[in-house]
Amino acid sequence: MTIRSTSAGLALAALALSGCVTRADFNTQNQQTRSLLQDNRRQIEAVQREVERLRGTVEEGGPRTKGSPSVDERLSAHAQRVQALDGGKPADGTAPVDTGGTTATTVVVGSTPTTTLPPAPPKPPAEDDDEWRREVAREQAAVGAMNVAERGDYLAMLDGLARKDCGKAVPQLNGFASSKKDSPLADNALYWVARCYSLKGDQNQAISKYYDVVTRYPKGDKAPAALWAQGNLFVDMGDTPDARLAFSKLIRDYPGSDEAARARQKLSTL
Repeated sequence: MTIRSTSAGLALAALALSGCVTRADFNTQNQQTRSLLQDNRRQIEAVQREVERLRGTVEEGGPRTKGSPSVDERLSAHAQRVQALDGGKPADGTAPVDTGGTTATTVVVGSTPTTTLPPAPPKPPAEDDDEWRREVAREQAAVGAMNVAERGDYLAMLDGLARKDCGKAVPQLNGFASSKKDSPLADNALYWVARCYSLKGDQNQAISKYYDVVTRYPKGDKAPAALWAQGNLFVDMGDTPDARLAFSKLIRDYPGSDEAARARQKLSTL
């Protein structure tokens, strides 16, 4: 197609130099050249779409075989395992595995066994105080610009979060999310509950809450951030397969988000 469009341009230039070109000839040749360029663009766009499709396939671990679980199904299965571990009971189809003093749980998802490690022992908060306060401040600024009736109640809870008073904030945020399920701030409340669990070192509870954000409010503004945080928690726990699932879902469902751009870079290191 490049040769054809170049040839058309050369023919037009030759006519012009010979002095024989008329306006009609010029318009006809110009239209043909434009048509060839449009064909080129359409072909390029088709190739780009195919590249994106193949990239998505690679990021999700290759093409699915018949009967294999989807990314959503595998993440859902993991959330169920997390909830079972938090309750102290094995989920259906699980069996305890001796890991040398700790107990892990092996679950067969589709045809692939997956082992979930128990919660890591609490460790000193890794969150930087200044960054935590900046994130809370950004949340306060965003919510302050919203015109919703429950804005004042939510902002009051953010004041506690700014002081990292998660012991008081978590039940308040959970109550807010439960009583105001249709509020545009409900997903925000659940997200900050997860952030508090992560701050305390309770990764399993944090992962479960992030999962709630994504499944209950997939169109909310906190869904990409929840998947990003969830994937990073999996990385911290040494669970690379589930980290890849979370990042792949983030890229697939929210491709234009800032978190998706970071997830693409993160996947290349896993």
